[in-house]
Amino acid sequence: MSFILFVSAEFPPCGGGGVGRVSAIARHLADTGHHVTVITASENNYSILDSSLLYEHPNLQVVRVYSPLIKTWQWRLKKIFPFINFDDNYILWRAFAIKKAKKLHRKIPFDAVISSYPFVSNHAVAYAIVKAFSLPWCADYRDPPWWMYSDTHKQQNQFFNYAKYATHNIVTTPNAKMLLSNKLSVANSDISVVQNGCSPVAATMVLSKPVEFEFLHSGSFYEVGRDINDLIKAVDVFPNPIKLSFIGDAPYPSTKSLLTKMVHPERVSFTGYMSSTEVLTISAATYALVVIQGPLFTNQVPGKVYEYLALQKPILVITNKGSSTYQVLTKEPNVFFAEYGDVNSIQQAIVMILQHKAVDVDRNSYTRDKMVEQFSMVLHTNVFNINQS
Repeated sequence: MSFILFVSAEFPPCGGGGVGRVSAIARHLADTGHHVTVITASENNYSILDSSLLYEHPNLQVVRVYSPLIKTWQWRLKKIFPFINFDDNYILWRAFAIKKAKKLHRKIPFDAVISSYPFVSNHAVAYAIVKAFSLPWCADYRDPPWWMYSDTHKQQNQFFNYAKYATHNIVTTPNAKMLLSNKLSVANSDISVVQNGCSPVAATMVLSKPVEFEFLHSGSFYEVGRDINDLIKAVDVFPNPIKLSFIGDAPYPSTKSLLTKMVHPERVSFTGYMSSTEVLTISAATYALVVIQGPLFTNQVPGKVYEYLALQKPILVITNKGSSTYQVLTKEPNVFFAEYGDVNSIQQAIVMILQHKAVDVDRNSYTRDKMVEQFSMVLHTNVFNINQS
């Protein structure tokens, strides 16, 4: 049995797309005999709470480290340290987490460290522990923010400076692996691709036939990189009375302006955050599901894609050819592509979806079971064996 420190500031009952990945990994490691200590943030740091992923196991210890909210202290810190970037909400948590992790290690030494986060803070904590105690370290970068792919963004260097010290790095797409390999000048064997997956619940949801043509987009959208305005324009002038629903985010200013000019504003609706189970239930009852990934996210595949696939519904994917999302989904029988930024292309894809009869697939093949098994194999091949040699 190995004693593992798992650094993840966002852990259940924190809600959000990426939490399912870390929760499943920690659970699998505990289930397979490892003693896992998760060092995470206190609940006051979470803007979204979702208790559906909470899990207890004798081998799993969750240590919550309190820190003040970054928003409370941001203006003060900016005055003293004007060079600090606040893209990462756990900057204040870092110092407290490092102190606690060192104390835990001195009590019962860890054999290895895992950190998982798309930003920097979790990896900064892991690096401090690894440097202090010479431990092997696996850094899981999930789906990093857009600036990781921008050579002109000042945070990119900081991101890669941590990655180069890890024993092994894990990303979710081949495109991200290629980028990381080029930036770090390391062999491909030092980086693994472990794709995301969905909750087993998605594969067991009862699928119903909707009485209306409703297209659903769940999760975040952005004016730059994941813009919903072209989709709204396409639905507004579509000859069939299609309903377009968004769950999660509120419309941004340009969308609000667009809604006032629509011919059919009643076709579009926005609903605030819901728990993952609620979203799945609604998704299973809708006509079609929507994924939007612009050029800014060309190296990423959103985790909800796997939920959508497991629900065996028609999926409208608005992206560019060559993107990671396109590459992963191009052979899926229930997926229809439209070019990002092209209203006509979106309308053509909608026409095809309305004529489509869902193709039966192995719904269980999209769950996190495959992901955690692959993640565990990567750990044992590239991290644990180093510690035991």
